[in-house]
Amino acid sequence: MLKRTVSSVFYITINNRRLFSLTSILNRQQKRNSNGEYSPQVNNQHRQFAQFHQRSSKSKNRIQQNKDTKEKHLDIEKPQFNKYTSTRFNSMKSVNAKPIEDDDNDIFSEEKDNLTMFGTDKKAFSQSSTSPVPKPSTNAISLNKQAETLNIPLEVLIQPDLRDLYADEDIHRSLDLYVSELRPTLRPFTFDLAYLINESPTLKRFAEMGVDVYRWNQPNAKAKYILTLNFERDCVQHLVFLNELNIKNKYLAQFLGYNPWIFKETIEDLRVRLNYLESKGFTGENISDILIRAPFLLNFSTKMIDSKLSWFMKKFQLKENQLNEFILRSPKLLTLPLQDISDTYFKMNSLLDFEHGELQKMFQQYPKLFIYDYKLIELNFDFLFNEMKITRQRLLDYPPILKQSFQQLRTRCLYLKYLKRHQFDPTKPNFVSLKDLCVKTNDLFCQHVTKTPLKHYLNFMKTL
Repeated sequence: MLKRTVSSVFYITINNRRLFSLTSILNRQQKRNSNGEYSPQVNNQHRQFAQFHQRSSKSKNRIQQNKDTKEKHLDIEKPQFNKYTSTRFNSMKSVNAKPIEDDDNDIFSEEKDNLTMFGTDKKAFSQSSTSPVPKPSTNAISLNKQAETLNIPLEVLIQPDLRDLYADEDIHRSLDLYVSELRPTLRPFTFDLAYLINESPTLKRFAEMGVDVYRWNQPNAKAKYILTLNFERDCVQHLVFLNELNIKNKYLAQFLGYNPWIFKETIEDLRVRLNYLESKGFTGENISDILIRAPFLLNFSTKMIDSKLSWFMKKFQLKENQLNEFILRSPKLLTLPLQDISDTYFKMNSLLDFEHGELQKMFQQYPKLFIYDYKLIELNFDFLFNEMKITRQRLLDYPPILKQSFQQLRTRCLYLKYLKRHQFDPTKPNFVSLKDLCVKTNDLFCQHVTKTPLKHYLNFMKTL
């Protein structure tokens, strides 16, 4: 590529020199012919002596043939010559002599001067206006708000404590206004509603109610939807409806923190779904308890809820009273995808060798087990069955053991083994039930199960 470029430049340079010499000779001939001093034919051999002689007819024909050949050569090279000279001529023009149409077509003319410390408010490729935008000064920062220009010295921005050196109250007000206007940069995959609470009356009302607004940051669609709501127009009726269901105070704040999509549903649809739950034999207290533990249940249509209940009855062979008991014990199962529950059921049957009757028994005893990830269930089962030699029947007697924290369960079992108390057979002395392994705190575990000091248990944990 470099060789080709150098050769092209060398070729253009030679042609330009040749054309320049021919052009100068022709111009000189025309000038001298106009004065009548020289003849149109020129003898190049005697040019240095300034002596010119008449040529014979043969020499005239030869000169004419050479001239025609040169003109043909000029016709071939003329486009390159014109393009080169026009580019060179335009490059030598002054910058100030810019045509008017270039200013109209330059979409970046104003964007270069429209950059402030707060970023560009316009789109990068928008059509710029003809009105000039003043550049910010170097010793102060101008902050425009409601057609009021406020200046803040640069040293005060760097060290806000220095504002006490200025007696001008405008500087103090300007700095407070500048600090209040500071906002984090919005990113495409992250969103933070905290800085908008003071500007959005709806967010401010929810924050005063105790709603965990941070739960609305992700996903972004939830945050953008909240910003479109008007509290009086879109939220008041739904809050009154939830209060009628005895969902109040902290339970209401918790409900809205998890499910702001409730405002998308109409009051008529919500009342229809409430009537459906009442038709299933649930009282008002039961319904409020179900909605507090499963906030998304009201977002499903009655047709969807009825199809899910039919699937559970068929899958686990539940009766009508068992169905209501299952909803009261674990209402969150109705809000989960049926595919996830079906996958857990299938893997426990095919990989862990639980029979269908055993899985149905486990569901009736502890339906919440199917909410948890199968990997946790498999990890706990492998440790208890293969390492601690606990029989499958013992695990069926207390299914919650399979959803415990694996690290905590392993540490407690190894501690019992260290104390030689790992006896899980109820027919033998010093029996330890599986329920004792699931107590909430380590203090209760040491106090009621192992009968050892907590410090001894903590020191044992450091050896693992």
